[in-house]
Amino acid sequence: MSRIIRVGISLASLLILATSSVPSLAQTEAEGLSASFRKAARRVLPAVVSVRTFDKLATPGDPPLTDETAGRSRRESGGSGVVIDAPRGLVLTNHHVIEGAARIVVVLSGGKERPVKLVRRDPKSDLALLAIDPAGLSAATWGDSEAIDTGDWVLAIGQPFGLSDTVTAGIVSGKGRGVGVALYEDLIQTDAAINPGNSGGPLVNMRGEVVGINTALKTVGGGYEGVGFAVPASRARRVASDLAEFGSVRRAFVGVNVRRADPSVVERLDRPGAVVITLVAPESPASDAGLRPGDLLLDIDGKPVIGPGPLQAIIEVATVGMPMNLTIEREGQSRPIKVVPRSQPERFGLPEPARGPQSPRAEP
Repeated sequence: MSRIIRVGISLASLLILATSSVPSLAQTEAEGLSASFRKAARRVLPAVVSVRTFDKLATPGDPPLTDETAGRSRRESGGSGVVIDAPRGLVLTNHHVIEGAARIVVVLSGGKERPVKLVRRDPKSDLALLAIDPAGLSAATWGDSEAIDTGDWVLAIGQPFGLSDTVTAGIVSGKGRGVGVALYEDLIQTDAAINPGNSGGPLVNMRGEVVGINTALKTVGGGYEGVGFAVPASRARRVASDLAEFGSVRRAFVGVNVRRADPSVVERLDRPGAVVITLVAPESPASDAGLRPGDLLLDIDGKPVIGPGPLQAIIEVATVGMPMNLTIEREGQSRPIKVVPRSQPERFGLPEPARGPQSPRAEP
């Protein structure tokens, strides 16, 4: 009897010890995650800025706009940005944040204001590069957007509703998204809260490295509903580099519009990323190569096509004048086709310039 009692006490003691360790373990994990968030945020926050824009719909007879009259004569709006090159004073933001602005001011994390001296734009990717006085700037570090995957933790940082240095956390919800905000997308989807004013700010990984530039949200009510999007760092970094060095973005051009193939076609071919050509531009490399609307595009340079966005990204950075080997299916038969990319025309894919004054596009 005494042995049974002793064993019972030991088992009860073990049960109490095991149970009491559960909250401790959960608390340790939570504190570790919080510490990771803090470390990542502190690393990038000094490089995050507010971008304030002032615009005026000009009318005949208006006097010239000056700094003294700006506050009275221009409507103020804006978004966020991130310093990507401190010695040169380069700030990356969204094109739609500064579109239509007559004057742009960058507000640093410490509250100091810097007028923008130079603006270079790429509406095709919805990105813009701003140059300011470099004194005292801290730059963010680029990360590898190709290395992140669905389910990875990310932080979105910016100035939603004018609230500076706001940090929100979430995960990568998807990659390669297209939502119609720009000609070139292949966006990262996240459920980290992105609201009006976050546009142009960085999306960072748990090392505090920039893996995207927050650009849009999908909403019914006008605010955060768990679906936000960011331009991947792989694209943003290349666009920023070209804007800084050449003033515009160099891209290759083939001259096709595509969409995802119908599910029945995908199942028949066992090619989940296959796309169908919907339009071939006249006198384009695609037209010269004999591509036609209705052709199914299966492979490019020996690799399977994995959707419109990734295909667009491959063509964009292709070497001008270097043949690309495509595999298409036409009328049930597979065939190879060579297409030779050319330099993309500057106005390709952009709407015709509007006549008359334009107000800035609304913040997403």
